[in-house]
Amino acid sequence: MNRRTTLAAALALTAGFALAGCGGDSAPKLSVSGAYMPQPVDQNMAGGFLVIKNSGDTADKLTSVTSDVAKSVTIHTTKDNKMEEVKSLDIPAGGELELARGGNHLMFMGLKKKPAEGQQVTVELHFDKSKPLKVEVPVKSGTYTPKNDGAKTGSGGGGSMDHGSMDHGSMQHDGSQHEGSTEGHSQHDAKK
Repeated sequence: MNRRTTLAAALALTAGFALAGCGGDSAPKLSVSGAYMPQPVDQNMAGGFLVIKNSGDTADKLTSVTSDVAKSVTIHTTKDNKMEEVKSLDIPAGGELELARGGNHLMFMGLKKKPAEGQQVTVELHFDKSKPLKVEVPVKSGTYTPKNDGAKTGSGGGGSMDHGSMDHGSMQHDGSQHEGSTEGHSQHDAKK
């Protein structure tokens, strides 16, 4: 009986350690704020910006974005004054991912209809670990600049930046290109 009691206690202790590793609140906790789309100049493309906050203690990744307003929505980053499409962007535990002009951003390619200022566009954000989030993105004027409400501007960029020297693949951008200008992005569509 003593041996059985010892074995049962050891099994209970092992199971307790295993459950402790699975328990707790380790999942990412994502929320979105500051979403907007500058009114596009034409029907070919538009930019999208927002902040994804992760108040959980586990990191996640933004892996894709879908919207019924565009043929495709791609995720872009800016490195060394060059913009490039990426497969995902990290959302740190206890931190945030900022998508802002001059930094990480979304590109809505092949708009099915041109959204007008005052309308809203629905997007669905997809993540590596978390369930998808649907977000209503208001369409603002092409010159809209969000107020600095404490959002990080470090790794995500932020503020305004001269896009004239940025290279998006082989295409040069000027400041109007993220508001919907098609110069250069027609080549982007042809590459896909």
